Amino acid sequence: MSQFKLQVKDVLENTYFQSAEVVAGEGGLLRIVKWAHVIEIIQVDNFLAGDELVLTTGISLQHCLEDFVFFVESLIQKNCAALCIEYGTSIQTIPEAIISLANRYSFPIIVFHETVPFVRITQDLHSQIMNQQYLMISSLESYSQTLNKNALLGQTAEEILQNMYNELKTQITFSIKGREPIFFPNMSHNKRQQLLTMKKTASKFKHEPIFIFDQHYADLFLYREDGLFSEFELLILDRTATALAQLLMRDFYIEEKRDIEDASILADWIDQKLSKEEIYKFIVTYHSNYNLSSGAVFILASPTAVSKVQEDIVYSKLYYRNLFEQNGFIPFLFERKSYVVFILLHTKDSKSSRELLNTLVSSVQKTDFYKKQMVQGYQIAIGKVVADVEEIPKSYQTALETLYICSKVQTTSYFYDDLHLYHLIYKLQMQVNLQEVIQDYLQPVIEYDRKYNSKLLETLQVYLQTNGSKQQTANQLFIVRQTLYHRLKKLESLLGENFMKGHNRITLEFMLLANSLIEDKN
Repeated sequence: MSQFKLQVKDVLENTYFQSAEVVAGEGGLLRIVKWAHVIEIIQVDNFLAGDELVLTTGISLQHCLEDFVFFVESLIQKNCAALCIEYGTSIQTIPEAIISLANRYSFPIIVFHETVPFVRITQDLHSQIMNQQYLMISSLESYSQTLNKNALLGQTAEEILQNMYNELKTQITFSIKGREPIFFPNMSHNKRQQLLTMKKTASKFKHEPIFIFDQHYADLFLYREDGLFSEFELLILDRTATALAQLLMRDFYIEEKRDIEDASILADWIDQKLSKEEIYKFIVTYHSNYNLSSGAVFILASPTAVSKVQEDIVYSKLYYRNLFEQNGFIPFLFERKSYVVFILLHTKDSKSSRELLNTLVSSVQKTDFYKKQMVQGYQIAIGKVVADVEEIPKSYQTALETLYICSKVQTTSYFYDDLHLYHLIYKLQMQVNLQEVIQDYLQPVIEYDRKYNSKLLETLQVYLQTNGSKQQTANQLFIVRQTLYHRLKKLESLLGENFMKGHNRITLEFMLLANSLIEDKN
């Protein structure tokens, strides 16, 4: 008998089953029994929860085969463990149709050739089940205490899995995304591949996902050939997954401490104070076999007026580090003023890295974590993807430019590569007084809006964006056509009749973008 589960085959060893005979469904003798129930009615839906051993005299089944079939089918659908029937005045034999049905579903039907006391059977079985439950809880508590104690001693993932295997003697697989899975006990290469190719949704597997900062980071699997998992095994699975999650979190915080120690080197890197040899020497300290193909700088800017900012920053660093590592990037990060700077390296080429970053940002934007950050005032920006470690400072500078642009105008992208025109305006602003140039082209419209509290500048912007479509412009501005015609007439008088033609239009579009970038939002 299993220490923590009662199976149908174990029930047959009970004193009151000495004269019992299994007449059908022998393939289901390993089914787990969680309770025993006496039923003398056909409608069972409201009386069963699953895994019950059902006892009956068959008083309601003796007259109609259809009722008998319906009763057994109901027990099978309810996932009952087995049906025990006492031969007597009600039933003396089991119909072939019932035997065939039970065999088809490996549903054990047991008959008593002598009268047996059902109340004694239920008392005995319930005592066994309750004792097993008590023993299971005690063993589970002991296992949990061992996990907690070993966690304080710095136990590794392999040691945790070893303890789990010692407790269950069941095949275990621990898989961290992007890494080779760990097997306990170890298996030959062929058996590993066979196990890995099996569908993890099959009944032979029980699975517990491990999430770190809302990211699906790892998976813990139990495998049994018979697919019959006890409640104890599932509880151990849950406790072990929690312990592994805590271990992974500890590792992340150790990396956080390492980042603090490396901050000065990383700052020198982006400030162009390190040679190429010094940069590579630093990288190979942590990744000896790394071959660079591309890199980029990701900046997370924190708000200045949020409570518990430092706690949020630590969480954010761990969150984004985990995200990047899970997708093949090697992240180095440090804090500078109100920024967290991530130097992201990858073995893929620049184009592939850019596409991967785009996919990651798109997925993050759908999370509650990101939405909460944006409401609080956090910002992100990604610099130019470069192909050499010496060009990381360029990626950093372009990330800062992108951060500035995103803080000034509403953009649909956080990537430097998607904001070329804005970057051109930004660089021009560094060389000339763009405000004066904008005034030369847009001053009449701006002055008119200020004097009459009108919306000619907004109308001009939407009209250009819709390629001169009067219908779309009116719809977007929520005005009637007649009002739009009046505004367009006024724009012609201020800008000239040909403001929508050729270079005039291109110039106006450029000046509107420049105005949106450099105007004071406060």
